[in-house]
Amino acid sequence: MKAKEGHRYIEEGRTRLETVIPLKTPFILYCDPSSVCNLQCEFCPCGRAHADLWTEDKKNSLGIMDFETYKKVIDDCAEFPDKIKVLRLYKEGEPLMNPNFSKMVRYAKESGHFLSVDTTSNGTLLNPKLNREIVESGLDRINISVEAMDSAGYLKTSNAKLDFERFLDNLRDLYENRGNLHIFCKTMAENYNTPFEETKERFYSLFGDICDEITVEHMAPCWPEFNTELMDEEVGVYGNKIQECTVCPRLFYILTINSDGEASRCIVDWNRRMTLGSVKDYSVKELWNKMDEYRIEHLKGNRRKLTGCSGCLEIETACIDNIDAYREELLSRYVQV
Repeated sequence: MKAKEGHRYIEEGRTRLETVIPLKTPFILYCDPSSVCNLQCEFCPCGRAHADLWTEDKKNSLGIMDFETYKKVIDDCAEFPDKIKVLRLYKEGEPLMNPNFSKMVRYAKESGHFLSVDTTSNGTLLNPKLNREIVESGLDRINISVEAMDSAGYLKTSNAKLDFERFLDNLRDLYENRGNLHIFCKTMAENYNTPFEETKERFYSLFGDICDEITVEHMAPCWPEFNTELMDEEVGVYGNKIQECTVCPRLFYILTINSDGEASRCIVDWNRRMTLGSVKDYSVKELWNKMDEYRIEHLKGNRRKLTGCSGCLEIETACIDNIDAYREELLSRYVQV
């Protein structure tokens, strides 16, 4: 196998948040090119498999981010004192459904406001032409979420008729012509009715030679107010033990912009219950600063009293940072500011 085992997150050299909070510049900006998806995965609340659960705000926000709104987001980032570490062109839809995706990457790279640009995709829309455009745009990393290991599996799990061999060929083409693009492939163990090690062995045999990094994750109840029978409420995404957290660390270093330009205070705000305002009315920096009131509430221990946060297990299941022990010290810093 050519690929190495890894993670979606960067563990080595990770900044300890308690040493830098409050941040004047976010570490990560999520910007969603598309809130619609070509798959209907049963485990995901964002696809149309669970449209009956959507709020009116969610239904009305569906669509492709227009390029002028996107340009406003990128241009606004010039107001921050530092470069943003990562622009993440992804939130809940399939980014490659936006016909301007490669153009969006290039515009962000040429702006000089970001140290890197990455995305997460199901990869089913890849083809040789799009592959070349993505590589030439300067995208630094693409995370490919594999939902099944054959066509029948995609039909069952994602309600999609997929030519699996062509999917593999297109991913192989991207890998062989990737230039400086880092390709990470992952799947979820709960999508298969096989023991974990057997699932891992088969997945690695299929994808291990057409990506740079690879892993098998676990499905976890990280979406607020959503769950499926497939999820294991005892095991986190990375096989970690689920533990209660008082403070959400991600509030302190991540800002999220939805495809309609509306900002959310959380990356798993799939049903539009935690919005802050639109980039059409505020600058990105103003939206970042508006999150202070929620950060302070978390530091006061009021996480479970807030809309969206009350039933969320994202931090317990999928976050590797924990700043609970520094809660009082960090709160005093915000009071001083």
